[in-house]
Amino acid sequence: MAGSPRSVSVALSVTVEGDGRVGLAWRGEGADARGYQLLVIRSGARRSYTALKLSREVDRYAITNLSRHQRYLCALLAATEAGPACSPWYSVTPRAGLAPREEPGAGLELLAAHLARIRRLTLMPQDQRLTAFWERSEGFVDTIALEVRARGKLLKRLALEPEVASISLDACRGVRLQNGESALVQVAASFAGLAPAASEAASCTPAPQGGEREANQGHPQRQLVYPFLDLGPELVVFEEDAGETSALSSSASILCRACRSRVAWRSYRLVCTGCGAEYIPTGRGDYLEAGRLRFGTCRCCLPKKILIQRGGSDSLLCSASGKEHIRLPGEGAEVRLIEDLPFGLCQCCRPRRPLVRRGEAVRCSKSDELHRQEGGAWALAPSQPVFDARAIDELLDAGLAEIGATGVSRGR
Repeated sequence: MAGSPRSVSVALSVTVEGDGRVGLAWRGEGADARGYQLLVIRSGARRSYTALKLSREVDRYAITNLSRHQRYLCALLAATEAGPACSPWYSVTPRAGLAPREEPGAGLELLAAHLARIRRLTLMPQDQRLTAFWERSEGFVDTIALEVRARGKLLKRLALEPEVASISLDACRGVRLQNGESALVQVAASFAGLAPAASEAASCTPAPQGGEREANQGHPQRQLVYPFLDLGPELVVFEEDAGETSALSSSASILCRACRSRVAWRSYRLVCTGCGAEYIPTGRGDYLEAGRLRFGTCRCCLPKKILIQRGGSDSLLCSASGKEHIRLPGEGAEVRLIEDLPFGLCQCCRPRRPLVRRGEAVRCSKSDELHRQEGGAWALAPSQPVFDARAIDELLDAGLAEIGATGVSRGR
């Protein structure tokens, strides 16, 4: 592990304080830490991971409501000027009377075996725009690093939250793409500055609406999807439905409900040529008026999709990509994507919630826990150094998917 400090050590003590409760305390030796990350791996047939980024003022923490029938691996990572320093790993079963034991092997070497990697990168080329979708493996990750290059130079470098699994790149995000010019996108997962050697890369050529497929014939098609500009069902299961689908595919057959003018595709939006009213295809062969939707339309797709509400919660999800659209407190009906949040996500909740400014401080919008910026990232400065893991097994199994699940819109 290049740049790993050998003169800095982190002493971590782990104790089982009772059924389902693990106490951790630590101190750094040889250098001042700029912050800490508490690492937890749930072992078993399917490993799962969580990390809590803590302020440098914190020197103890407790995790409660763990499963007393499950084995966990715990370690502490300290950020120093010389680089990351990792404590030994400890194996612990949170059951009264069972003592933790130290795992063999160096801390950073064991951590390197559990870093997340980008497994698949897919691009959707559009008019002076592209959307990147990616999948990553399970493992520790705190940043998704994305680079886009064109005309032989770097156009943009982005550091995204690990929950983000797709992003649209265009002039609105400071990425000026030109139709007919190939763009290269590279995505890598990193944790505490450590990143696997290989990262995914894919290329595409932006093109005007309707010309995307022709412009991208020279690129590997396995890494490309295309916009679905049709009014018929996106997926035809039975061949006998194909005739009905083609009959619906002409936008000339649709008239605006308000002014009865023709509705047509314009800049990947289905709009009335008379009054400008916008309509949303449902993917089932019908369409809805955008102005009458209860929750409105998504901000992640072109063509736009319908926002739906997760049952039993206030979460709004894109019906196609699954990306959460977050309503920030005090901002009325405005919703934002994770990548557009001004302060990112918290370190105190699972699933993580948006950070918001309250007075002079930045706090979690749900728990109100204070967060401070340390080393260019927001770290938790907890009022009570306790993490309630009441549902940690379910959350870890889901990979925190409640906030970050995504997919790729189908195309033909």
